[in-house]
Amino acid sequence: MDRIPRLIAGITGTAAALFYRVDRHGPPLPEGPLIVAANHPNSLVDALLIFRCGGRITRPLGRAPLFDRLLLGPVLRALGGIPVYRREDDPEATHRNERMFRSAVDALRGGGAIQIYPEGRSHSEPHLVEFRTGTARIALQAEEAADWALGLSIVPVGITYAAKELARTEVAVRFGRAFGCADLKRAFREDPVAAGRRLTERIEQGIRRQTLNFGRPRDRILVEVAEQLYVRELRWVPWRARERLGTRFPRLQRFARGLEWIRGAHPEAHRRLVEKVARYAQLSDELRAGEGDVPPRYSFLPVAKYVLARGTLLALGLPFAAVGSLLWAPVVRLPGFVVRRVKPELEVTATIKLATILAGAFTAWILGLVLGYLAGGLPVAAVAAVLPPACGFVAMLWMELAREVREDTAVFLRLRGRPDLREHFAELRSELAETFRHLEEQWIEERQERPRKGS
Repeated sequence: MDRIPRLIAGITGTAAALFYRVDRHGPPLPEGPLIVAANHPNSLVDALLIFRCGGRITRPLGRAPLFDRLLLGPVLRALGGIPVYRREDDPEATHRNERMFRSAVDALRGGGAIQIYPEGRSHSEPHLVEFRTGTARIALQAEEAADWALGLSIVPVGITYAAKELARTEVAVRFGRAFGCADLKRAFREDPVAAGRRLTERIEQGIRRQTLNFGRPRDRILVEVAEQLYVRELRWVPWRARERLGTRFPRLQRFARGLEWIRGAHPEAHRRLVEKVARYAQLSDELRAGEGDVPPRYSFLPVAKYVLARGTLLALGLPFAAVGSLLWAPVVRLPGFVVRRVKPELEVTATIKLATILAGAFTAWILGLVLGYLAGGLPVAAVAAVLPPACGFVAMLWMELAREVREDTAVFLRLRGRPDLREHFAELRSELAETFRHLEEQWIEERQERPRKGS
């Protein structure tokens, strides 16, 4: 009975991992009764990423209307999904959530795992939105039903996208440390509502530690530019290297907290800093430097190694990439066509793109099998089953490498004979790095002074 959910989760999770470049961090999910609680920035894709990265089947809790969709409903039911009846979907159906709570509690008491999104809705806010108490209520009711001997684990998960609507962009999936709620036994029996609020706060803190949160949408751009130039100025990262989002995450999170601190504590310094970072970002955009930065100089040996290594890879992969691009061109263009016609909200754009490309790829693969069999029997059908997907995968990687090489080459050519421009970037970087160091020292001093004043 477990094979069908595993098959569906494996296929859809792999599709999500091909659609994005997924970077998983954190410990593996524990065995036994488990609640995976995550933020919710990207509709159904969030669940697919948890399938991909979790390592075990987690039954999803989802909006009840999704279970009535023509294709999605049967898939959710096959995965053991549990419908949630939200007031905004149908005010007259919320009484049916009693069944939802019973189903979730029964799943946990049976040693299973569920995934749930405490924010209660998918959104594009730059920060977490208000948490609902349903996750905490399920956890506490499950422990109460087992006389607080269930041993339930709650794992906070943070899902952070570089650009969630764009294919092959970075996504970091961060799993936090598991914690329980058995310590709330007395509090729950005295006041279930207050205990639910306490556990909800605990869950929110866990997810907040695994996510990036910004006061304003524009703050993320400023933080990413600031972090990028700072680590390169300190020589932690090569100038044109593209780090994974998960690797950058701790630094980005620290920069985000620092930005909020300086905005509140020193608004004038915040204004000056934002102006400097914005100016650097504008110059970088005008040069089209992309994810890398502007090197202060180019040395012959590193440039020669770069050309040799990447040139060889591009030359070797070109024939397979050409075949893959030709075979899969209609499927690759199909999501863009559908999105232009449907014009969905940002939260569901990636879901529609992924569903379209998955359906298109499966249809094209089956068609290839049939045509191969009709043309030459089983041997040709076997080749048609393996060769097009392999060439398509190579084409995807080849095009990403070609895009990086094209970007690096363009920066190199624009800077050629322009030492003044490289020096200008270097001066701005040095000035900003010194400002960051000074602000960090001031931030640490003020945080250390708070306990002293309190005592």
